[in-house]
Amino acid sequence: MRPSLVLPLAVLLVAACSIGPGSGAASSARGSAPSGTPLAKASGALGAQVPMPADFPADVPIYTGARLTAGASFTSSGEVAWGMEWETLDSVAKVQAFYAKQLNQGDWTVKFSNNSGGSFAATYARKSDSHAGGTLAGNSTSGVTKILLTLVEPR
Repeated sequence: MRPSLVLPLAVLLVAACSIGPGSGAASSARGSAPSGTPLAKASGALGAQVPMPADFPADVPIYTGARLTAGASFTSSGEVAWGMEWETLDSVAKVQAFYAKQLNQGDWTVKFSNNSGGSFAATYARKSDSHAGGTLAGNSTSGVTKILLTLVEPR
């Protein structure tokens, strides 16, 4: 991933985390609500579920059982970028272990750069196209683990 994309990805992630239901920036959900059913409202500690942004790559691992609480995609200059936030009640360590395994197989590779008891950070990329990749972070507060993911791919 090009260094010039770091700031735009950070802005994308902030924007994605502020978009809620009805934003028009998303389409059908993958791996969450069955087709034709309403999206889950906020319940207990987890935020309300939002639809999956259009064309989110099917081979990007999504933490099992996580609720998508923010998501958006943007296309510019021959690239598409996604900013996503999921929530789960599982521990940061369990989430990190999942991504360490899933993003080190198939067409992905991941490098963790920061790991403390309540958070982690990583970059990941496609093996088949080093220009496709992004950032991944997890942190936990009040028993809720947030999974923040950005992805940029050439189109």
